[in-house]
Parts: sequence; C-alpha cells; structure tokens
Amino acid sequence: MAARRRAQLDLSRRLLNVCLAALCRGGCLARAESVLVDAIRLGLPPDVVTYNTLLAAHCRAEGLDAGLAVVHRMRDAGVRPDAVTYNSLIAGASRRGLPMRALDLFDEMLRSGVAPDAWSYNALMHCLFRSGHPEDAYRVFADMAEKGVAPCATTYNTLLDGLFRAGHATNAYRMFRYLQRVGLPMGIVTYNTMINGLCRSGKVGYARMVLKELGRTEHAPNAVTYTTVMKCCFRYGRFEQGLETFLSLLEGGYISDAFPYCTVISALVKKGRMQEANIYCELMIQSGSRLDNACYNTLIYLRCQEGKLDDAFELLNMMEEGGLESDEYTFSILVNGLCKIGQIEAAEKQLWYMEMRGMQSNVVAYNSLIDALCKSQEVDAAIRLLHTMKLKDDFTYTSLVHGLCKVGRYHMASKFLRICLHEGNNVLASAKRAVISGLRSAGFKNDVRKVRSALYMARLLRS
Repeated sequence: MAARRRAQLDLSRRLLNVCLAALCRGGCLARAESVLVDAIRLGLPPDVVTYNTLLAAHCRAEGLDAGLAVVHRMRDAGVRPDAVTYNSLIAGASRRGLPMRALDLFDEMLRSGVAPDAWSYNALMHCLFRSGHPEDAYRVFADMAEKGVAPCATTYNTLLDGLFRAGHATNAYRMFRYLQRVGLPMGIVTYNTMINGLCRSGKVGYARMVLKELGRTEHAPNAVTYTTVMKCCFRYGRFEQGLETFLSLLEGGYISDAFPYCTVISALVKKGRMQEANIYCELMIQSGSRLDNACYNTLIYLRCQEGKLDDAFELLNMMEEGGLESDEYTFSILVNGLCKIGQIEAAEKQLWYMEMRGMQSNVVAYNSLIDALCKSQEVDAAIRLLHTMKLKDDFTYTSLVHGLCKVGRYHMASKFLRICLHEGNNVLASAKRAVISGLRSAGFKNDVRKVRSALYMARLLRS
C-alpha cells in the first residue's frame, strides 16, 4: 500500500513538474507559482526538479537575485540544491555580465559538496569569456580536465567562441583543426561558431573554406551559416560573393524571414545600385515575410536615397498603421533624407517630433542637421542646435568646425575644436588643418599656440 502511494506521489510530482515547465516556457511565472501553492496545499511537496524549473525561469525573466530567492525557498522546504541549481544561477550571472558573482556561486557549489558537471564549467567559461576574462576561462578549462570532467561539444564551442572574442582567431582555427584530427564529432553549431568568428576577425577566405567543408559533411548549412557569411562579405567589400551567398540561401530554401533581404537591400543601396535594390524589395514583399521595424527602415532608407521622400513618409504611415512604432533609426533616416534635399525646416520638425515621443538623444539625426546647416552657411543655427544636444561625437564637431572655417570664423572654430578635445572627442585631420591655416592667415598667432597645445595634450591623454 505504501509503495503504491509513493508511486502515485511520484507520478503526480512528475505531472506537476511538466505543468510548471510548460507555464514557465510560456512566460506565465505568476500562474506557475500559483499552481505550486495549490500543489503544496493538496499535500504534494515539490522536489529539486520543481524548484530548478522555477529558478531557471526567474533568472531569465527577473535576474539573478530572483533566482537566489528561489534557492532560499528550496532550503526552507528542506530541498538540497544540486548541480542543475547552481548551473542555472551561474547562467543567470552570465546573462547579467556578473563574472565575480558567477565565480562566487561556483565556489559555493564546491563548498556545499555539489560536484560540478560539464555544464557548470561551460556556463562559467562562457561568462568569463563574455566578460573579457579569457585567462580565467582558460584556468577553468584546465581545472575541468584536472578534475576528470569530460568536455562535451558545447565546451569546445565555448572555447572556440571565447578565443575569437579574445582576438586569438589563429589559435581558434588551430584548435578547430586539432578537434578534426582527433576525430571529435563536429556539429552545425561548431561550424557556425567558426564561420562567425572568422568573419568577425576579417578572415573571409578562411570562413568560405570552412563553409565549403561544411557542405561536404552530413550537416546542411542553415540560415545562420549563410547570413553570417553574407554579412561578412558585404562588410569587407566582397560584394559579388555576398550576393552569391544570398542566392544560395534563396535556392536552398533557407530564408524564413525578411532579415537576409534587408541585408542585401542595404548593401545595394550603399553601392548606389538602386534598381537592383528595388528588385530585391519586390522579392521580399512577394515572399510573404512579415515586415518588422528593420524591414520598414530599410525600405524608407532606399526611398530617401532615391530622393523619394513622399514614398518614404507613405511607408512610415504604413508602418505605424500596421502597429509598429518608428524608432530612432527611422528618424535618423528621415532627417538625413530631408537634409539632403535642403528641407531643413522639415528636418527640424522631425527632430522635434522625435523629442516629443520621448526618445533618447539621437546623435546621428542631430549630426545630419548640423552638417546641413553648416553647408547652408547657417552656422549660428548649428551652434544653437549643438548646445541643445545631450551627446556629441567626433562628427558633430567636425561638421561645425568645417562650417565655421568656410565662413571665415576661425577664432570660433578654434574655440569649438578645443572644447571637442577637452571632452575627449576628436575631429578629422582636415578640420584641424583648416583651423590652423585659417588662424595663421588671419594673424591669430596666440590662438594657433592654444590649438597646438590642446592637440598635444589630447595626444598625450590618448597614448
């Protein structure tokens, strides 16, 4: 009778855990907690799996402290944390970029007598690599080998990704070749990690070589693989290879959303190949892919580059009528487009509208307007606009300094150049030369000395 009762209790608890896992996956944390309370009231005590399910969900949704609160509840209920508990906590610390907390949790795990498994080490290494502590991550891997914990495919993928992030692309490539030689199984994630890392490191040729090797394995390249290579080709000027990669995506039926189309359209627009960009726009719309903010921004950018501002604003209306909200990038595109055709007042209205929407300071949009004002010789208006900006960068000051030099206001230009350097920004070399040359020709020898001194101090601070 007792055995039957235990079997029923175990079955009920397994069903409870399945139910909680489903609710947590669906983001219904409050409902999951309510179900747990009902189960306890009905005499069904939760086990470590129950608490681990809730802990992982709380860490993902609310952060590490929420996960630690679940651990306190576990201990109060007499349930001892296990390796899965600590793995979830370390992963939670990793997501929040807290390497010291992750190390503390790993130490606590050891002190509690809980033996770390491969996933414990993987989570800790991932956190340390992502937080910029590669040497500590290597030591964790060495400790893993010393303790006799067998690494898995995820361990090697974490190491490869970490080596790339630490700037050791050559070492990552050598490790990849070593893993191949010793016959360790290579999955699609490993190949994607290698291709992505090589692309980020500018080694496009090696990335394409690994892609070809992948094509000869039992693993089919997926959308992540092709999209990574395509973006890399465009970034490093291998335009035709990027288009070939996109066509491979298209022919292989790997395109499940509009993102690859947007990547190609943006690249074509930057190359000035508007006709082809429009063809790919039509293909994207015909594909039936759902258009998100990035898609609409890409289309608006294309219309602005073509000078078709009416079409751009029509797309903006379609975007907002479809329930999507314009973002800072949308306003940057529109302001830049309006400035290019000399519609400065309309550009100012867009900036005002952006501020009314409560968006953060949009440096790109402000820079476009300052540049347009300076080109129209409205430098006083540009100065007033600069004073309203919360954030400024190199381009802000470069545009203003150039604009002031063009109207012969060299003394004012030197003043803003010094302010720029004092704030830790810089301007293009051509702007510096224009200021010094202008001051000399105007006879402002004292100002020349001040500018040279400011430039020298800025170089010392950067070195």
